[in-house]
Amino acid sequence: MTDAIGITRLQDRMLEAFHHLTSKEAEELLRATASSAVEKGFTYMRHGGLVEAINLMLVPSFVTVAQAEYLTKISLAVKRGVEAVYNAWFTDQDVRALLPFDEAEEAWIRDLRRESAASEPLWYRLDGHFHMKEENWKDRISFFEINSCAVGGIHYSPMADSLFMESILPVLRAHLPRLPQLRKNPDLREMLRELVIRHSAALGRKGNTLAFVEDSTLTEGITEGPYIVERLKSSGLDAVLVDPRDLYMKEGEIYFRDTAIDVVYRNFELSDLMEIDAAGDDVSAVKQAFRENRAISSLLGDFDHKSMWEALTSGEFDRYFSLKDAALLKKHLLWTRVVKERRTIGPDGFEVDLLPFALKNKEALVLKPNRLCGGSGVVIGKTAGEGEWEALLNEALKEESGWVLQRYGKPERYTFPLFENGDIAFEEHNIVYGLSSTALESGLLGRVSREGVVNVAQQGGLMPVLRIA
Repeated sequence: MTDAIGITRLQDRMLEAFHHLTSKEAEELLRATASSAVEKGFTYMRHGGLVEAINLMLVPSFVTVAQAEYLTKISLAVKRGVEAVYNAWFTDQDVRALLPFDEAEEAWIRDLRRESAASEPLWYRLDGHFHMKEENWKDRISFFEINSCAVGGIHYSPMADSLFMESILPVLRAHLPRLPQLRKNPDLREMLRELVIRHSAALGRKGNTLAFVEDSTLTEGITEGPYIVERLKSSGLDAVLVDPRDLYMKEGEIYFRDTAIDVVYRNFELSDLMEIDAAGDDVSAVKQAFRENRAISSLLGDFDHKSMWEALTSGEFDRYFSLKDAALLKKHLLWTRVVKERRTIGPDGFEVDLLPFALKNKEALVLKPNRLCGGSGVVIGKTAGEGEWEALLNEALKEESGWVLQRYGKPERYTFPLFENGDIAFEEHNIVYGLSSTALESGLLGRVSREGVVNVAQQGGLMPVLRIA
């Protein structure tokens, strides 16, 4: 059964199977899973350089083929909308006001962008809440942000699926007769590979050599880079892992050592590159990659402000979107407004005075820094005291366009089995999904946490998301 009821039953059956495991089976499963996680790079580097295995949730989520297709439809509409807003930013003062950069960053953007016959590539992840086990699942999809610089999950998503299918499912099968046919998500690494090949061809490049560029001096964050590169190489793509300082120009071409580079995947924000440049290091080759539209993501990736959601849903910029896309964006993107003294359309479609509205409706709102990531600075209104909430709003007012208010999206919650003190415990967690798409397909990543802000950087875990074939 592949409807919402069937998904619920399948997930509950898997959870129930853990009640039948002996202590010895549970201990062996934990040891095998943790060992495989470290071996396969399912890891995160904490502050100071400590690398540890990411917590893998032991019960997956499921989507049907029809659900995956609908998610891709939304995702591509968001991509088209973001591209339209980005293009408008260069000529529309109102769009620029909504998506601000400091003076130096804006100067870099204007200097590095050049017209190109090929469209500007974007690798991105949409983060949102799904309730695919509900009968009205299409009405329960809401996205709260886009990430398009240093996007996590390219390696973690397929690894979560593989770890479950290879280490956990075989143990559970003895207690799970008559399972439907399950398959992994489309592999995000293969999706990236296809994007590189297609973009290189669109540029008229003769090769497909990719430089996966990230700052090698960082001592905290995702550890995916080397594993992504190894997978790309094993699938036939010429790929190298490099520091931005190690690329150089020779005879008009970008080089790493003796290798000419066709396309750059940049695992950093433009502001990070500016800091390296300010320290006196040569980043001219990376800048040239932007100028020649050879960077994935292009400069378009740095427009992943939280306020992008206001541009896409407020109605003020609908002239830049198709009617169908505008309707889809309003349906599935959470209401978002930049914090400032203003009157605006509220979540219910009526005009409100934003600050009094926010004070009165804190239970239904979230306050977020416009450009930070990793869950940093996010405050869920219902968790803040009245005085604290008002103080936070007053502080946000002091930083022009620095903060946004967003309608609170209720996450899916599920009970997961956990290993504690040599035994199995069961505890409810919040779930947030990450959706990455290309023109051909989409892949999913599940993030899970006891806390309201769900992020691996905030000590959360990752969950497999499987397809019901």
